[in-house]
Amino acid sequence: MKIRNAFFRIAKRLGFLNLKPAVFMHLQKTAGTSIVDIARQFYGNDNVISHGAYLRDANGLLSSEKFFQMDHTQGRLASIQFISGHFGYDFAKQFMGSHYSFTFLRNPVERVLSFYYFCRIRDPNQFKHYELAQRLSLDEFLELGFTDPDIKARIWNHQVCQIATGWGSSSGVVLKDEELLALAIQHLDDFSYIGFTETYGKDQDKILKDIGITIPVGKHKSNANPGRPLFDGLPQSSKNLLLGLTELDRILYEKAWSKRNLLN
Repeated sequence: MKIRNAFFRIAKRLGFLNLKPAVFMHLQKTAGTSIVDIARQFYGNDNVISHGAYLRDANGLLSSEKFFQMDHTQGRLASIQFISGHFGYDFAKQFMGSHYSFTFLRNPVERVLSFYYFCRIRDPNQFKHYELAQRLSLDEFLELGFTDPDIKARIWNHQVCQIATGWGSSSGVVLKDEELLALAIQHLDDFSYIGFTETYGKDQDKILKDIGITIPVGKHKSNANPGRPLFDGLPQSSKNLLLGLTELDRILYEKAWSKRNLLN
C-alpha cells in the first residue's frame, strides 16, 4: 500500500496524473462510495479522507461536534486532495472555492427505503438507528422520522437539509421549511456537478473525467442492497409516511432534474 501511494505521489509530481482537488458531499444512501474507492486508487490513500475517517486525528477520535467547529481551510484537511463525508453544505463550502465539488441526489422515497433496509443488515450495536431499524417495522421506523431527532436527521427531507445547511453548520439558526427549500435550491448552483443515483454510470464518468481520472475504470456499486421492496409494492400506510417525510426533498429533486435538462 505504501509503495502504491508513493507511486501516485511521484506520478502526480511528474505530471503523469493531473488530478484536481475534490470535495464530495456524500448524502447517505444516494451514490458515490465506489467513486471514493476509485479515488483511493489514483490519489493514494494518504490523499483521500472519507466517512468517519475525518473524525480522527493524532490524538484519537474527535466528536463530530468538535470536528465541525474546527476551521479546516488552513488545517490538516487543506492538504487532502479528495475530501468526502456525510457532512452538509455549510461544512463543504469552505473547500468549494479551491476544490471540484459534487454530490448526488436520489429519488427521495427510494433513498429513505434504502436507508431503512441498509440499517437492518448492519451491526445493531454500532448506531442507534441500526438497532431501531432491526427492532421496528417499516411504518414504526418511518413514524420516528417526525419525532426522534436522530432518525429525523437522516430521513426527514434529508437532502434538502444537507444542501441547505446540513451537518457541520454552526449558524444555530432554525429555518422554516420554505426557507430550507429555497436555500437548498439556491445552493445547487454552487456545486461543480450534481449527479443522480438513477444515472450513476454516466455521472461517474463525468465526475472522474472532470477531476482528471481518464483511465477506464470498472463500474460497480458499493453498499448496494438489492432485493428490498420498492415504493410501488408497499402498503398505503407506508407510502403516506414516505411522502410526508420527503415533501421538500421531492421538490428539490425535481428542480435539480429541471436544471440538468436545461443544460442538455
